[in-house]
Amino acid sequence: MTNTIDTKITFVIILTNLLIGNGILFLGGKSSFGESVNYPLMVGMSITCTIFYLLFFKYSNYESYSNLKLILLSILSCMVIIFFGNVLALFIKEPISEVLNNLVATIFMGIVGNIILLPISIALGLLNYGIITFLKTR
Repeated sequence: MTNTIDTKITFVIILTNLLIGNGILFLGGKSSFGESVNYPLMVGMSITCTIFYLLFFKYSNYESYSNLKLILLSILSCMVIIFFGNVLALFIKEPISEVLNNLVATIFMGIVGNIILLPISIALGLLNYGIITFLKTR
C-alpha cells in the first residue's frame, strides 16, 4: 500500500467522521428541548477522532485484515472515539482536579455516551469500512 493511498484513506475517514459526528451533535443540540449545542463535546470528539485515526492508519496493518475484522474494528473505533471524546469534553468543561476526583463519573459518562450513540457508532463504523475497502481496492 502506498503512502498516497494511506493519506487519502486517512483524510477521507477523518473528514467524513468529523462532518457526520459534528453535524449530529450540532443538529441534536439545536433541536433538543431548547438546549444549546455542546461545543466542548464537539471539540473533544474532533480531537479524539483526528488523533485516533492518524495513529490507527499509521501503525496498524489494516490492509491485511479480514473483512469481518475490519468491520468490527471500524465499529469499535467509533466507540473508542465516543468514549474518549466524552472524557476529553469533561476535561475541557471542568477543572482537571474535579474530573480526576470524579473519575468513576467520568468513565460513566463515556459509557453512557456509547450507549446513547450506539446506532451512530454502528452506522459510521460500517461507512468507514466501506470507505476503507473502496479506497484500498482502487
